[in-house]
Amino acid sequence: MTIGFDFRMGGSGNAGIGRYSFELLSAMLDLNKGKHKFVVFYNEAATNEEDIKELRNKGVQLVVANFRHYSFSEQIFFPRLLSKYKLDLMHFPNFNVPILYRGRYIVTIHDLVHHKISGHKKARYHKFLAYKFIVNRAVKNAVKIITVTEAAKEEILSFIQIDPDKISVTYEAPNRYQGQAVSFEKVAAQYLLPRPYLLFVGTLERKKNLINLVKGFDKFISKYKFDMDLVIAGKIDPHYPEIRTQMLQIKHRDNLVFTGFISNGVQATLYKNAFAFITASMHEGFGLPGLEAMEYGIPVLAANTKVFNEVYDNAAIFFDGMDTNDIAEKIHILVKDQPFYEQMQKKSLKRSIEFDWQLTAKKTLTIYQEAMQNSPAKPITPLEPEIE
Repeated sequence: MTIGFDFRMGGSGNAGIGRYSFELLSAMLDLNKGKHKFVVFYNEAATNEEDIKELRNKGVQLVVANFRHYSFSEQIFFPRLLSKYKLDLMHFPNFNVPILYRGRYIVTIHDLVHHKISGHKKARYHKFLAYKFIVNRAVKNAVKIITVTEAAKEEILSFIQIDPDKISVTYEAPNRYQGQAVSFEKVAAQYLLPRPYLLFVGTLERKKNLINLVKGFDKFISKYKFDMDLVIAGKIDPHYPEIRTQMLQIKHRDNLVFTGFISNGVQATLYKNAFAFITASMHEGFGLPGLEAMEYGIPVLAANTKVFNEVYDNAAIFFDGMDTNDIAEKIHILVKDQPFYEQMQKKSLKRSIEFDWQLTAKKTLTIYQEAMQNSPAKPITPLEPEIE
């Protein structure tokens, strides 16, 4: 079987869909042992040389596909490129499947957050309609749909009428590629970290509920006089430049540390040395940073959502993400009770080992086989003549 994989967002140094693409593809290639031919389409600007070298060493056929996501070229020229490789199956790890693509494909839908919340990305109604059209078409025309939690599956079914059996759930897992280790002394000096700190990892955007998070943290500092920092590790989404300014409106703004984008090595060091990980996000498909934190044996505090309950189970301390007083109190519970803190450390480690990219890759390869067996072949009509 010849399998295509859209790796244009992929990369070991990327987050979100990029991280998912890299980890999943790498693990599948480890299991494949040459059984299937993989044709990987990548963007030169988004993929580093080390990743390209690793993929090449694993025997894939690499094809340059410098088509920007959500662009005209993606819709017109990317399908033309795909049609040249006579793929039996194509895997798109995000919803942006080109509408002109006529081949058999699988799509991963991580969440439908933009169906639920308004914001700058939905400010223009015609763009929102285009987004919904592309998502709905991608889901309905796919031979199989992969999503990352049962909660995300429920969300998809609540917005789009499709057969539930068409959707398979495959969990994500902690990062296997941590990068070169960085000493904590160096990181602490760079970001001025003289105190214990809570850690948030993720993009600074509206859905992360960061305003409530810092307000809850501020109330904790004010009420309990505990000397602690909150490290915000991640880049600012350019669609939400006002978020950092809003976060700095709290009384104890000097206890906030913004790192911007960080390398895998720095991220690993911040995880390892944090007092605890915290997220107040109300809209996630999975919640990978919290699970990565658990791998380092640090306690996790999280908003009480379906997704986080499914992924973190009883290994996290849950709070009402819309109640800043509850956020403050749950931080205090962890700070004041050392035996409880140590208990949560053990639960974190135990929970983290239940997730593994090899298991996810094995299940994904099985889904590929099912897609080939249970769906009729779609004609892949070249959109331009072959040039000898």
